[in-house]
Amino acid sequence: MYKSLLPAVAAVLALMPAPALAHAKLVGSTPAANATVSKPTAIHLKFNEKLVAATVKTELVMTGMPGMKDHPPMKIAITSAMGKDGKSMTLTPKRALVPGTYKVKWSAAGADTHRMGSEFGFTVK
Repeated sequence: MYKSLLPAVAAVLALMPAPALAHAKLVGSTPAANATVSKPTAIHLKFNEKLVAATVKTELVMTGMPGMKDHPPMKIAITSAMGKDGKSMTLTPKRALVPGTYKVKWSAAGADTHRMGSEFGFTVK
């Protein structure tokens, strides 16, 4: 009798919702990773889930400048603002970015409280 119930129990368990084990990850940005753009005045980040605001850290670094060999990385001052949806963020430098290469670094925790992070680069022409 128990052997005949096994497939039914397995089917019910397979259909039950599983706990969310996803981690926060970046799903899009403007400028996009590896893009070449003209003088952006803001960087927009879009995540797959709401972030815990107190855990968010962002950084913008200029990694290269045309005509300067061996340009040392230079941190760019930015203002970070979470979007009302909790799944987006805007990084605003004090002025439009000058030509060069840049790297955006972020880390944050989502609902599962596991801190995640990544980085991507783009070029300003």
